[in-house]
Amino acid sequence: MYDEKDNQYVEAIKLAAGGVQYRNLSVKKTLIEAVEQLHLFYKNSLEKKYLEVAKLFIQAYLELGFSYQEGEHVFSVILDELGECREVEYSKKIYVERRIKLNKSQVRSMIKRWPASPHQTIKIEEVVEDIINKVKSKAIGIYYYECAVTKDVYELVINENEVFFHDLKRGVFFTLLQ
Repeated sequence: MYDEKDNQYVEAIKLAAGGVQYRNLSVKKTLIEAVEQLHLFYKNSLEKKYLEVAKLFIQAYLELGFSYQEGEHVFSVILDELGECREVEYSKKIYVERRIKLNKSQVRSMIKRWPASPHQTIKIEEVVEDIINKVKSKAIGIYYYECAVTKDVYELVINENEVFFHDLKRGVFFTLLQ
C-alpha cells in the first residue's frame, strides 16, 4: 500500500494534472497517457521505478474520481508487471466513480453545505440552476462558486472533452452526465 511520502506524491500529481484543464485539455486523458508513457519508458529501460511511478499516477487518477475501466488497458498491464492485483490495490469501495445526473437533487448533493445567510451573494438554488444551465448549454469555461459562510469553493469545468465539478476543499471530483 502507500506510505505518507507516496500520498504526498499522489497529491502533487493530482495538482499538476489538474492544471491542464485551464488549457482546455482533458485531465482524465492526460493521466492515462502519462501512465502509457511511463510504461514505454519502462519497456525501453527495464527500470522498475517507472512502473512504481505509473502506479502513483493510477492512484491519483482514481482519487480524482475517474473510472478504472477507461484506463484499464494500460493500468492492468502496469499492475501485472508489478505482480499486483487491482482488487487488492484499488478497492471498488474506495474508488467509485462519482457520476452525477443533471437534475436538481443530484447537482445539489455535490455541494456539502451552503447555509442561508445575508452574506451569501447567491442562494444555493441559484447555484444549482446555474450549474445545470451552463452544462446543458455547453458553456465552455471554468466557473467558481464560493459559499460566503463556510468559505468552501467549488469549480465547474466545461470543456470540449469533459464536464466535471470539483469540490476544492475536499478534493472531490464529480463527472456530470448530460
